Amino acid sequence: MLAQRLFDLVSRLIFSRWARDYEEHHGSCEDAYAARLGLLHLEINHCFVLDHDDAFVSVRIPIPAWHEQDLLWGKLHLGYVVCLGEDEIRQPGVYAHWQKPLPKVVYGKACPPDGDDYFPF
Repeated sequence: MLAQRLFDLVSRLIFSRWARDYEEHHGSCEDAYAARLGLLHLEINHCFVLDHDDAFVSVRIPIPAWHEQDLLWGKLHLGYVVCLGEDEIRQPGVYAHWQKPLPKVVYGKACPPDGDDYFPF
């Protein structure tokens, strides 16, 4: 089965000595493990409440803006998900996700509400 082989490969790569930025999370319903291998982001999830395991392989591509007003900047996530088990929690297959950056925060400066009827006191 191709999905099982890809899941095993991602698991081995996450726990290999070539992986960097290893993280793990243990929740009440599932365990998650993630790491980076060069440009690849690898992640496996094991749900022990339902019959479900999945593996993610993705690439994050940063898109810089020429000006702050540009709308096309942030990160583009491209990846592939394989799912094992009868209870599919996540959607298997290819996915693309656009992540917009958070607004710039200036400490010590409050932003007044929009509108002409704003009175500060």
